[in-house]
Amino acid sequence: MNLKKLFLLAGILFFTFNADAQRRIWDGQYNRLGVQAGVNYFNIVTNDLQVTPKVSWTAGFTTRASFYNDFQFIYGINFYDFKLDIDGREKVELTSSAGAIEYNMIGVQGNFFGSYKLYDHYLSIEAGPVVQINGKLDARQDKELWYLGNYNINAMDIEKVSAFNVNLAIGVSGGLETAKFWLQYQYGLNNMLKGLEDEGLQEKDTGFTNPKGHMSMIAGGITLFL
Repeated sequence: MNLKKLFLLAGILFFTFNADAQRRIWDGQYNRLGVQAGVNYFNIVTNDLQVTPKVSWTAGFTTRASFYNDFQFIYGINFYDFKLDIDGREKVELTSSAGAIEYNMIGVQGNFFGSYKLYDHYLSIEAGPVVQINGKLDARQDKELWYLGNYNINAMDIEKVSAFNVNLAIGVSGGLETAKFWLQYQYGLNNMLKGLEDEGLQEKDTGFTNPKGHMSMIAGGITLFL
């Protein structure tokens, strides 16, 4: 299943679950479906590559529902465009022209957060798990054959990062019942570069063996509740 079909399926499942939840599960004082959009600052924390995080967009759907007293549940589906740069060089010679190799990756996340209201519906903190499915880490087409750092591996050789990732998130949101601004930090629990272990890259460069890296992301935006 390609990522476009996955996005469509994720949206359908979210709206199906949300409709069922409004009918049967939540019977609290607050239960709102919202659409949200914002930006993300994406990074892979690793000692194996020189990574520079970059800013891109995020958008999705969310539901905020009362649970007990000042506690709420938040669940949703969000779509992301991730961007970052990795230092590289144009030719195999270490003295060749160096520069940043631009990478892009799209993904979808499902989250389920617990939330605590600090001040009625106006200010809350939230935290919980995030399941992420993403596509390949694609290098810019005109730099696919560049070399990474001081390694003898090409930029396109690291495209098959782990497609399934589990993150933990913590954030804060504030505003009115119909519109809230939010800020969130996520950190990946699994090794996002583990998928490269099966690519035989150590045969091209013995220095690039068992790379390790965890995703790190700051995201923020606005949610409009329907």
